[in-house]
Amino acid sequence: MPKTLARSKDNIPLRKSIETEPEALENEPASPEEAAYYIAQFTAELSYLARRAKLDLLAYLLDMARLEASRSAPRGQV
Repeated sequence: MPKTLARSKDNIPLRKSIETEPEALENEPASPEEAAYYIAQFTAELSYLARRAKLDLLAYLLDMARLEASRSAPRGQV
């Protein structure tokens, strides 16, 4: 089941929906690229939640984690 899209304050989607559920990752080992893609997607959602709760430092750190994971994910997926 896809997750909802995180949106910026201008109501612009920040990322694609998460197609891979955590349970699917437990069934077989994920490649480093797959793990990085999933982490980038999930941290985008967490950052959005942190910003809505006014947890700015946490949102910033999650954004940094998302950017780092995006560097390791296959091009064009994040």
